[in-house]
Amino acid sequence: MRFRSKEEVRQYVWRKIEPFCDFPSPYGRIPNFRGANKACERISELEEYNAVECVFSAPDSVLLRLREIILEDGKILLAVLPRMKGFVVLREKVKPTIEKLKMGKPADFNELKGKVGIFAQGCVAVDLQGNRIGKGSGFGDREYEILKKEGVLADDALFVVIAHDLQVFKDLSHLAEEHDAKADVILTPTRVIRVQ
Repeated sequence: MRFRSKEEVRQYVWRKIEPFCDFPSPYGRIPNFRGANKACERISELEEYNAVECVFSAPDSVLLRLREIILEDGKILLAVLPRMKGFVVLREKVKPTIEKLKMGKPADFNELKGKVGIFAQGCVAVDLQGNRIGKGSGFGDREYEILKKEGVLADDALFVVIAHDLQVFKDLSHLAEEHDAKADVILTPTRVIRVQ
């Protein structure tokens, strides 16, 4: 199936994944699918993860278990508040829900220079070349751009995407735009996919 636009991909995925999602409905958002915890737990299968001291996570619900693991493992969690209302740092082993993220310490990018070894996002769709499609707000690409520009991302930082197997496509490269940041690794409930 060849999609004509990113929006067409989104509508297709939201329709297909809805039976695998609990509240809220996946439409208009990054789907919080059943099995997301299992996908997040695959982070520990990455040798790069074990070597990093700081991990960035988007605020999406699908990444909640990932944020918990980061804190459980004694790593620094750098997160962004919804709608990019600021970057925060958490170090305590708390359940890093949106409410807890809001209580995080404002991030000092100078302190974090070169320390973020993994940048984690959810997606609506992703392909085997690492082309990621978000919900259409552009926040994910801007977050990546800001952290790169500020020198917070390590030179060899991995871009990790959490996705249901239904969200992984063979090739969406014809829809990629210049500003789109590419993923390096896709974690699903059933596999770890290293992007070619």
